[in-house]
Amino acid sequence: MKYLMLFGLILLAFGLYLAFFQHSDIWYSGFLVGGFLLLEGINYSKGFSVFTNIKWFLQTWLIFIVIGALIEAIGNLWLNLWDYPTFNKLDYLIHVLIIGYAFISFLGLEFFVLVQRVFSSRILQIIFLPISALLLGYINEYPNIFAYEWKYINLPLNEFLGIPIMVSFLWIILLLVLFFKKLFEFRK
Repeated sequence: MKYLMLFGLILLAFGLYLAFFQHSDIWYSGFLVGGFLLLEGINYSKGFSVFTNIKWFLQTWLIFIVIGALIEAIGNLWLNLWDYPTFNKLDYLIHVLIIGYAFISFLGLEFFVLVQRVFSSRILQIIFLPISALLLGYINEYPNIFAYEWKYINLPLNEFLGIPIMVSFLWIILLLVLFFKKLFEFRK
């Protein structure tokens, strides 16, 4: 698992490099997969891994893709709240639907499991999980200001650090991935 963590860290750093210095429109895929692999390696030693049951992993990945497609259908196609200005249909399929939504869900799951372990009391979790979701949102959204893989349009409210406030609060919805936590817990 230490090699998985190292590979994840390298991929995460490469994604950030692509965003901040190359202004690449595909930075997010490397960032997400790298962050997920890094946290997977950290959580594995504590009895949580989405790779312990490949069948459940693939089924959950498919569920996350379907949820992502529904979000895209409503937010992007129907309400026209964001756009991917440089993506053709293949880029959109790969980087948004297959990698993007699925791996932000897995990354969120790994991150929130880690937060729950750090803040073990229920009261602290009620306080810190939403704060962690907002923080995770900004960590995911801020590099895009430099790369513009996606662009928000027609969103109400103002911005904070270049990110629409409404988007910031929508990241709290990602906490729903915790419903998948029990599928991937194991005893060491």
